[in-house]
Amino acid sequence: MTKKEQILNWSVTNKIPGKIQAIFSAENETAGGDFRYILREVKGKQVLVWEGIFPNFPVPDSLLKIEEQLQKDHLRQFKKQILQIIFRTCGDTATDTPRFGALIQCSLSTSEQTRAYKTFLEFLQRSHPEILCCHSVSTRPYFPFDTSNPPAAMQYTLHKGFGAEFLPLANSGFYFHILDYLPKSKGTYLQLPDKLHEWLHPAKGDRLLACHCGAALEALSLTKNFADVNCLDVREWAKLSFEKNTSANKIVNAKFFRDKLDADWVKKFFAGEKNKGKWTIFLNPPQGELLSQPLTQSIAATAPERIVHIIGDLENAAREVKRWRSAGYILRKILPVEWHPELKHLDLAMLFVPDRDGLLGRKPNAKPNANSQQTKLQQGKSRQTTKAKPKEKKNYAPRFVQR
Repeated sequence: MTKKEQILNWSVTNKIPGKIQAIFSAENETAGGDFRYILREVKGKQVLVWEGIFPNFPVPDSLLKIEEQLQKDHLRQFKKQILQIIFRTCGDTATDTPRFGALIQCSLSTSEQTRAYKTFLEFLQRSHPEILCCHSVSTRPYFPFDTSNPPAAMQYTLHKGFGAEFLPLANSGFYFHILDYLPKSKGTYLQLPDKLHEWLHPAKGDRLLACHCGAALEALSLTKNFADVNCLDVREWAKLSFEKNTSANKIVNAKFFRDKLDADWVKKFFAGEKNKGKWTIFLNPPQGELLSQPLTQSIAATAPERIVHIIGDLENAAREVKRWRSAGYILRKILPVEWHPELKHLDLAMLFVPDRDGLLGRKPNAKPNANSQQTKLQQGKSRQTTKAKPKEKKNYAPRFVQR
């Protein structure tokens, strides 16, 4: 089943209304995405292997040369302590040699291991200019984590090696922290802000609240189109990325809130006159999680002009559509987002707007009882008024439209 068939089947099965846009994708980056050199069990032995964004994706030559160096005897004590090395791509598309930031998760307990680690850093600086930075991280609990979807309960301590903590996002002018959330493949991600602007058509004076914002590229790219932009994320790395990007791009109409999104936070944020206005709210919960019912209700109670809900779990997406409908919001558009053509996974960006015409409250006309008093009164009124033209029934059959 193709991705398009998958989405159409989902919309028919769950009776999802709204126009389904053409699948949004963009040019792949040179590297193809993030890679990691990670400890796995193979045939009963623990060995370091390469993992890309999908199986058998070719590892860039520059990374294979780094693997060759790690096979040498003088680095053996360091190699034994490696849990994983994550190579985070910058999303370059116009160069043959992609740039990376390296993040080493390891446990160094002896002076010999530490010396070998420092020797490895010197090798990277001397022989691999495409590695812009390399740092190590210790975690609690200690197990391999994924920077594209990090565990919420994990504690991180970053130990600086060389280079900055922030990586440039291609030539966009934006950055992300080495530990911050971003998709593994960044080609589509870099083009998403322009697509969202084209999709939403914000009016002058509109305000934006981006929740679970991560590096906030989507939100901060829209600061020229909104009166003000507000970003919310509970993670320290998201705040650091936000501060780096607002400083680098001289953005003055944006504010960051480091907090957890829940019903109480929403009520507090929108209390009083300060945050009145026409709001667009972005929601991008981690791991495609469902929002809680109280959170959905509290967001709807603030009466935003638009709600953009991005979710990668189709089953949960269908549930969220029903929840927003019950809260008085109509699904107007669906934008399937393809992060990489080789991945089976799609995210859905769903646009909800208030049900100002009362469409959700309409019920099929019941057959009137000719002898009822109410029917007689209605018949009497109809003789005194002009008969209204029946409204056209809207066709909610799912279909893809090219934008």
